[in-house]
Amino acid sequence: MSGSEWIVGFHAVLAAIEREPARVEVVWVADGLAGGRARQLLDAARTAGVRYARASRRKLDEVAEGVAHNGAAARLAPAPLAEPESLLDVPGPTCVVGLDSLEDGHNLGAVVRTAAAFSLGGIVVAGPHPPPLGGAAAKVAAGTLSLVRVAHVGSLGDFALAAKDAGFWVWGAEAGGTPLDRVELPDRLLLCLGAEAGGLRAKTRKALDGTVSIPIAIGVESLNLAVAAGIFAWAWRRRFPVAAAD
Repeated sequence: MSGSEWIVGFHAVLAAIEREPARVEVVWVADGLAGGRARQLLDAARTAGVRYARASRRKLDEVAEGVAHNGAAARLAPAPLAEPESLLDVPGPTCVVGLDSLEDGHNLGAVVRTAAAFSLGGIVVAGPHPPPLGGAAAKVAAGTLSLVRVAHVGSLGDFALAAKDAGFWVWGAEAGGTPLDRVELPDRLLLCLGAEAGGLRAKTRKALDGTVSIPIAIGVESLNLAVAAGIFAWAWRRRFPVAAAD
């Protein structure tokens, strides 16, 4: 089906069946795969009324495109992206992560998982194409894609200006910025991170209220984008904790 995407891996497939069964067009389980995980996937598919079938390892390898599938794959209808403005129309403390020209699915999946773990307000991915939410991103996100609102914009700089109008502070994560342990994080924050190859675009930098960095040991050039996002997210959530559930 046009626009559909494949996700692979036990956790990603099981989460899709349990959380978004309406999007699951078919589940494939590898021929000969047995044991608890295979039974769990097949039982979940039956319970949810999701179509499923056995498939050869060769077919799974083809749809996985190099990502380890561990004998499980699912084809999903296109994921509904959030409206960018909806990420800004939230009362109270909220942190939105802006990713400038990020195309690496592994990093995107890791940032999604981080956003879910710390209950962030969402992720906005800027660039000419919609974010790659299938394949590696879905596998690394480990079933958390349905828990995080992800939006797409052409320009993070333009989105940053709209965020300011909505009462957000806009900070960029860059080496040379004010060390994280010396800043007071704002309650409404758009945190902008650039792709590892090129960093933040000039238009995005122009919209920043300031830059912030993570203090690291001398001799280490930088941190992986997803690792840095996790540290910033933890620091923000530590300052603005989620109310404990009853």
